[in-house]
This record gives sequence, structure tokens and C-alpha cells, in this order.
Amino acid sequence: MSETNTSPRKQLMALSPILVSFILIVIPTFLGSIFAISPLKTDTLKPGQQLRDWEQLTSAGGIFTLGFFTPKESSTFELGSAGLRYVGIWFQRAPIDPVWVGNPTKSVSDSSGSLSIDTNGVLKITQADAFPILVNQRPAGQLSLAGNVSATLLDSGNFVVQEIGPGGVASGRVLWQSFDHPTNILLPGMKIGFNLKTKKEVSVTSWISNQVPVSGAFRLGLDPSGANQLLVWRHGEIYWSSGILTNNGSSQLTLDLSRRYIDYDFKFVSDKYMKYFSYTIKKTNSSVLSSWFLDTLGQITVTNVLSSNTSSTWISESSEPCKTDLKNSSAVCITEKPTACRKESEYFEPRRGYMMDNISGYYPYSYGGSLSSSLSDCHGNCWRNCSCIAFQAFSDGCHYWGKGSKFVPDDSIYSKLITYVLDSVK
Repeated sequence: MSETNTSPRKQLMALSPILVSFILIVIPTFLGSIFAISPLKTDTLKPGQQLRDWEQLTSAGGIFTLGFFTPKESSTFELGSAGLRYVGIWFQRAPIDPVWVGNPTKSVSDSSGSLSIDTNGVLKITQADAFPILVNQRPAGQLSLAGNVSATLLDSGNFVVQEIGPGGVASGRVLWQSFDHPTNILLPGMKIGFNLKTKKEVSVTSWISNQVPVSGAFRLGLDPSGANQLLVWRHGEIYWSSGILTNNGSSQLTLDLSRRYIDYDFKFVSDKYMKYFSYTIKKTNSSVLSSWFLDTLGQITVTNVLSSNTSSTWISESSEPCKTDLKNSSAVCITEKPTACRKESEYFEPRRGYMMDNISGYYPYSYGGSLSSSLSDCHGNCWRNCSCIAFQAFSDGCHYWGKGSKFVPDDSIYSKLITYVLDSVK
């Protein structure tokens, strides 16, 4: 049977900005057969060992892999390639986005990086001609552990630093775990909510872009009011609500398609230590890989991969917080607050080409206080500026054009420049 090279994330982004549901049948892709990588025959990293750029840890059941990767523009990633390198975790047999990134704000510039754990349980990435990058911190007041620690990748996707007892057996005392520091994906068993003891909140945060895993504009978390619902915030303001969530889904998070094949178990827990939400998949006849993905536009995509010995069935259901009833299907799916100068029928449409400048219509802008601006930030800034009619989004900021500028189409195969141009429903 031939292999189908299809990216579910990419297909979702190409669909109309409404609730979408579909099933995609693909043959599992074994990434190790494509790239020059060397999976270690272990799930554990110990003091004195190094995980080099081309090596990987694999969980005991072969479900998850941890290693270095380079994010790509197409919402995929590459192993063993040139480019900015990050330590991440991904489904071993499913070529979709990494489910966790260990160094989202500080990348390794080449393939010289290696991951290690010291005798106090601190994970660090060393690299040539640069300072080490710390993945976690040594807890304040923690006594020296004298090397009795290890970091293990579990079949849940959790990367756990734990204390080792006599005879080399894990004592069960967890010193640090990746599940407490999610990036843009929620996995079964991961808890998002509030630690009442430490006063810390755990939430899922979007990336700046598909190539930049720095925290973006959107955050998915538990409603602090105590209601059994999830919220998406955009720079601290509520952007979307799931509605009261049960095992059948909710008014804004429809899971009808996946529920034909699997049963969810949603938990809202509140005690004297924590308030949190988590979910699991009840036992089925198939192996299920499940994830909730918060993308750069605040869209939530619930993906479940049902695997057998010969194929995988992808079930993806996408809930988009934006309101698009009157807008063009190709419009950027972001809801903005009404302004005095913007009509409800107006939207920004992505087009391949560039703008011809007038004297004052072009000006660069970077989102204040952030490493870079996301597409949603560029969109919001242009929307709120009544003279702005087009913008471009880059990893280091935004470019804007004012009234009097003209869009010039460029559909050549060499043109990758996307300009977002103000338009309206005719």
C-alpha cells in the first residue's frame, strides 16, 4: 500500500473558517526512515549522559519521541536539518506538530546542541560557542540529590524528572514534569487550571507562528469563576468560551464526529490544592492518540488518531471562536471589536503579491514588549487604525499600508509573499 503524505493541520487551515469535521485516512509515516536520526533504545536520560542533536528518546511503548527539531512554515517539522533547533516531544508515528517544546524562547542556532541532566535534576541544552539553555530550574531550597535523579519520557507524553531510590528504582517523587509547562497542545492527563498552593496557573498558549514557538496572543485555560467551562483569552481579554462542558461536548466545542468512535471523560476537579480541567479517552478497540491544538489565530482543533496495524484514521474537529457569518471564506478568521470606522462586512483577505507605496502609507511596527508580533497582532493593529488597508506579518514584526496604496498581484511560483488586504462582502 502506498504512503499518503498529508498534513491534517495544513488542511484544516485551508478550510472555511467555520466548524469543520472530517476523517482523513493515512498510512503511518515513520519519520526515522526519512531523516538521518538515531533513536536511543531508552526512554530515560541520566546524569553523565547526553542526547545529541541527531539522537532521540522513545517512550517505553513507542508512543512518543523526544529530540531536536526545526519548525517549518507549513505547520510541520524536520529532524536532523539545518535551521533553528528546539527540544520537543511528538507522536512517534504521526507527523504532526510537536506536543511540547522545552526551549521555546531560546533556540539553538545549529546542530551542536545536546540535552543533559545534572546531578540536581536540572535539564540543560549545551551548544557550541553559546551559553547553556536551562529547560527547568533547580527548586529553591532543594538539597543536593547527589546524582540520584533521572528524566524519563512516559507513554503519556509527559517528560518527568524524578528522584531515584536505592537500587536505581524511581521513588515516585516527581521533581519536575513537562505537563506542568504546556506549550500549544493539551494532551490526555494534562491538567490546566490553578495550583492554590503555589498560586500558579497552568494553561495552553498559542505560538507566535508555525516557525516561532514563543508564546503568542492566545491562551486556553480554566474559567477562574468556577464554571465548568474553558476560556480562550487574547492578550488577557476573554475571546471565546466553550460553554458548560460535558462528556458530550458543549455549545461551542462540538465533538459529534469523534464521539462516534471514542468516549471522552472530562474532569473538573476542585479541592484545597488545585482547581483544574483534564480529559482522558476511555478504552476502545483501537489505539488512540489524542490532542487539543491551540493555533496562532485562537482556533482549537481536537484531533484523534485511531491506529490499527495497517492504517490510521484521523478525526479532526475544529472550533473557531471568530464570527464569520457574513465574511468571505478566505478571510482571516479573527474576531475584532467594532470600531467607528470599520463595517461589519469588512475583512482582511490573504493575497499573493505586494503593495505599491504612497508617500506615507508604509511603516514598520513591532508589537510592544514582545519578541515579535503574531499574525493576530498585525491584524488587530491594522483593524484599529482607520487609515490602514493592508498589512504583512513577519517573524520580527508587521508592515502596514495606508489609504492610497495599491495592491499588485504576483502569482508566480517564486512568490511566497502574502499580503492581507482589506476587502468587504459585496
